[in-house]
Amino acid sequence: MKPFFVRAVVAAGLALATVAPSVAEEAARVVHQGSVQTSVPAGVTVIVKKITVGEDATVVSLVASFDSRQTNRVNLNDVNAFLEIGNNQKLSLRQPEDNPYLIIQNGQSMDGELVFPGRIPADAGEVRLVFNDGNAGDDLNAPGLTLKIPVKAQ
Repeated sequence: MKPFFVRAVVAAGLALATVAPSVAEEAARVVHQGSVQTSVPAGVTVIVKKITVGEDATVVSLVASFDSRQTNRVNLNDVNAFLEIGNNQKLSLRQPEDNPYLIIQNGQSMDGELVFPGRIPADAGEVRLVFNDGNAGDDLNAPGLTLKIPVKAQ
């Protein structure tokens, strides 16, 4: 089994984990391609562009933006982010080394890939990407945010 290697990228001054896959392209499958978006009253908008499943990790490509007149920054990983994959299973976020709390400064965006060790089951029809589980969407420090994302059967 070939592992994914994590490296940091900087987008608008913020780092996200991204993947330099060492797995063969045939082993990685795109299970979502498109645009699923949500926003919360705190001023955070998240757009999921793609989900790829590899041999030992699931990668979510996204853009997260923050704009507010009430605070200077928010964090999306105060409560550990996860990907809910069905059957009461969750894949926990591999925290980016340079930005473990996924902090976004006001007026900035993060554009990158989040790595979740583990695989989405082949029969999954939908997954949920959850940031700050249990927090309200208007929390000015760590707003809660959930996206339901359709995925293709594998």
